Amino acid sequence: MEKSTTYNPDNSFQHATVTLIGSGNLATVMGRVLHDHGLQIRQVYSPTLLNAKLLANELGAEAISDIASLDSKSALYLLAVKDDALPAIAAKLTLSNSLVIHTAGSVSKDILHNAATRYGVLWPVKMVRKHMQTLSGSTMVADGNTREVTREIEGLGKLFSSNVVCAGDHQRLQMHMLASLTANFSNHLYHLAAEICEKEQLSFSLFYDIITQSANSITTAHPRDTQAGPAFRGDDSTIKKHLSLLKDYPETKHIYEVMTESIQKYYPTKKQGVTTD
Repeated sequence: MEKSTTYNPDNSFQHATVTLIGSGNLATVMGRVLHDHGLQIRQVYSPTLLNAKLLANELGAEAISDIASLDSKSALYLLAVKDDALPAIAAKLTLSNSLVIHTAGSVSKDILHNAATRYGVLWPVKMVRKHMQTLSGSTMVADGNTREVTREIEGLGKLFSSNVVCAGDHQRLQMHMLASLTANFSNHLYHLAAEICEKEQLSFSLFYDIITQSANSITTAHPRDTQAGPAFRGDDSTIKKHLSLLKDYPETKHIYEVMTESIQKYYPTKKQGVTTD
């Protein structure tokens, strides 16, 4: 049997070989970046052969739709699949001579402990879409089952971004939860606001500037020091007007009420009229 190509984080990676397990957003973008850095993508697996072919054709790889068709010749196996698909796939892998990595922020690295002797996680803290060509500027979170493997995965992470940090399972899960709070939940609020804009014949683009201003402000100050708005000021009159406008949007109204209550708990002196900021 042909041996896996040696994987060395200190070389240029030009001779390393990779198998991608997955063909979605993350597999596509990470595959592109690895390919652009000179790594050879040997195989792309997806249970839907057409999806595997689309990505494999772009990367010059073989497309497969049967996990049993994976060969054992790659130095690196990158599992970029949905979190809930990882256990079943990992259970089918026996790749003792290769480095096996998954890309899920919320899943323990030890899901791979029976798949290989060298395994870990490389998770980009970023909302990834297929059209993206790079992960530059994103935070890459690395973890491995040994110190040596962690160092290898750190080296791999630097192909994607200069910002690579290490975090164990618990800390990475906390980061994943916080990413949902800060990015996914805020995006849902944008979605709700955009739907109201459509119904009320307003352009959501009118709010781009304040959204950008709010996001930029927390890069130079603690979020507690950048809070603003009627809930922060304890402006009950304006809050009542807002809630009246939301009477036809009960779910959004409920979120408004919960958020208002939370903000006022953090800034009780504003509510009591101690300041007029």
